[in-house]
Amino acid sequence: SVADAAGNLASLTLSNGEGSAYMLPGSGIMLNNMMGEEDLNPEGFHRMPAGVRLASMMTPTIASFADGRQIALGSGGSNRIRSAILQFLTNVLEFDMGLEEAVSSPRLHLEGTQLNVESGFSDATLASLNGEWPSMRQWPGRNLFFGGVHAVERLADGRFQAAGDPRRGGAIAIATNN
Repeated sequence: SVADAAGNLASLTLSNGEGSAYMLPGSGIMLNNMMGEEDLNPEGFHRMPAGVRLASMMTPTIASFADGRQIALGSGGSNRIRSAILQFLTNVLEFDMGLEEAVSSPRLHLEGTQLNVESGFSDATLASLNGEWPSMRQWPGRNLFFGGVHAVERLADGRFQAAGDPRRGGAIAIATNN
């Protein structure tokens, strides 16, 4: 996710999956291997009818606020992308968290009947969740399994702030003309 001095924001999610080992001749571009991604195409290769577009979890997002603020964000993480993006937006919109706190807060992800939970939730919350999902899996610390939300915000006064997710080695850089 990036922003420029003119206030423009952009968010891009790029994934080659495991890669296809095929480069477009003369381009330097490797084609992806999304047909081989089990969570996106559980039926496997050659099962999808010709001409059908493969679904993707990629959700580059821009949120605009009434006060003029804007946030561009995205995440890696396969089918956990949607959970990571939703939880980040909930943290910002409902709990008034800043970017860094929203990015670093513990996450959960439900897949089928398996609830995956990062450490950092209260004992009461964990007990309640475990009552609903007895097969709950608790993860120690923060883990790249839960995606990697990276975000930049243009504040109403034109200044910028950003946060990179430590789960996936996220980093930020803000360049100025000063």
